[in-house]
Amino acid sequence: MTRADRAGLGALCLLLALSVSMRVQAYGTGAPTPEPAAAVAAVDLGAGVVLTRAEAVRRVIWTAACPRPVVADFVEPSPHGTDTSLAAPRDPNDRVVYVYRGWALDGPRAAMALGVLHVVHRAGAVLRMRSASARTALAVKLVVPAGCDTAPDEAMAALRRVRD
Repeated sequence: MTRADRAGLGALCLLLALSVSMRVQAYGTGAPTPEPAAAVAAVDLGAGVVLTRAEAVRRVIWTAACPRPVVADFVEPSPHGTDTSLAAPRDPNDRVVYVYRGWALDGPRAAMALGVLHVVHRAGAVLRMRSASARTALAVKLVVPAGCDTAPDEAMAALRRVRD
């Protein structure tokens, strides 16, 4: 065994010991404190309106700019989820906008960007040891009919009014 091999093995042993000691410390501190209700809520619609997972059902939204309604679905943002509503809309001319944690994602790669944002948020939650809030969060999928130029902010404001 060379000197570099021994140094590498020593570094790996130190990392293993550090990892085990962090786990022992985490389990030794007792039960974690419960997270605030806003962090555990499924969807934050903005302006102080929060939905639980039970309230997150498909909604039809009427806006002044559209002769047909905008459909709002609540979807799991994970790229590995089983949610089929991340698929394209039935009418190829309809526009799909995902709203997730203050971001409005539009365009042909919106579903991919949603998955990336979700993974980044989950990684940050794991590093802060608060992964429960990242697991329960849902994104809003807005299907805007073809020929309608409503902005995602206008549709979200209408969704908040429908919720009340």
